[in-house]
Amino acid sequence: MYKSNLANVRAVEEKLAPLELSLGRLCLLYALQRIGRPALPSELGDDLAVTRANISGLLRGLEKNGMVRREIDTVDRRRILVHLTPKGAETLRKAWPIYEEAIAGQFQPLTAEERSALLAILRKLSLSAKS
Repeated sequence: MYKSNLANVRAVEEKLAPLELSLGRLCLLYALQRIGRPALPSELGDDLAVTRANISGLLRGLEKNGMVRREIDTVDRRRILVHLTPKGAETLRKAWPIYEEAIAGQFQPLTAEERSALLAILRKLSLSAKS
């Protein structure tokens, strides 16, 4: 199962590479867009369930490519806020269909009934994780 997942991640990342994205960077851009406001790195780490070191590395790469910017919070100068830039939003707009297509391809071997059952299980797991 691990090898299968690794192969799937690599396939998605190959398709995202021309946009200078990894799966982690894509998820971070998506999280920022979904939150809908500048966010703390710790919020993004919690949202994506990754360490602060991982978030820092993802942010560094995205900032270098102009997709996010970090600014000191004017209300509390001890905090850094991460902003999604117009380039980041545009990159996300281009990348999301690539991601969806790659993920949909992973479900091709399943019958419609199997896909429906899998989605029901994933929804149930998602709801229990939020509790």
